[in-house]
Amino acid sequence: MAEDTKDPKEPVKKIKIKGLTEAKINAIAKAWNDDAGYGSIAQTVREAKKIEPSVTADDFKEWKAKQDVGQKAKMRGMNSFIANKPKEEYQMDLFFMSDQDLEKKFTIALLMVDIFTKWTQVVMVPGKKWWQVLPGIKKLIPMMGGKPKTFYSDDEGAFISNEIQKYFKDEGIRHLVTKSHAPVAERQIRTFKNMIYKRLEAPKNEEKQWFDLLDQVLVTYNHGRRHSSTQMTPHEARQNNNQQVVKFNLELKRQHGRKYPEISVGDTVKVYKKNKARQGASVELLAKKI
Repeated sequence: MAEDTKDPKEPVKKIKIKGLTEAKINAIAKAWNDDAGYGSIAQTVREAKKIEPSVTADDFKEWKAKQDVGQKAKMRGMNSFIANKPKEEYQMDLFFMSDQDLEKKFTIALLMVDIFTKWTQVVMVPGKKWWQVLPGIKKLIPMMGGKPKTFYSDDEGAFISNEIQKYFKDEGIRHLVTKSHAPVAERQIRTFKNMIYKRLEAPKNEEKQWFDLLDQVLVTYNHGRRHSSTQMTPHEARQNNNQQVVKFNLELKRQHGRKYPEISVGDTVKVYKKNKARQGASVELLAKKI
């Protein structure tokens, strides 16, 4: 018997599987038809790879070319969700302040925003593990004015961890998860970063770090800036006597940009269901006469 001279430490070469296989087809189809919906090749391939690592963008393009699905519509332009009152929904997200040369524990922050009033608070967290994020959530809730009926976030590992999910359940808080980004929180992060970096550029702040300016930026945003959708500062929007006006202004800004063609009985239509996670489940239905 010939002796096996192969070095066991030699790295194993990965074999690239070319062409569509049944495993790839199943993974792509599952990612494409996920309840949360996807609007880009990159997002769909990323989710498909979690099921079948050999999936590529070319595989998705080949699969899609064989499907009678057309261009999957993005939710941009769909009628936007409007909360009815403060604390009905908070959106939250983790983000990096990575433009400064700091230790990692000083570069990660957790943002929370009330989507009705736009009241926003931010705290530093030492990392993205659940045990590092949960204290930040607990610290932010009283800063927001109390716990919300619903949290809405992306599928960040800490947010969907068993420990944080148990905390939400114990507190009676519903948690909705999107596969993309929580849109209001994402916009607030951009605004917050712009305000921070603008102040850091001032000569008087050249020796300061971003977290040194955190409190003054939050005060300026919450008390000194009128939001375009509410026509009030977040502080004003929180007042009980202003809530009807806030609701009216939010409704005026609600997106109604999607146009729908005329349909007849017997037509096959695509319906966006917003009753699961407000993210739209794309399904094929047969239109029926009521």
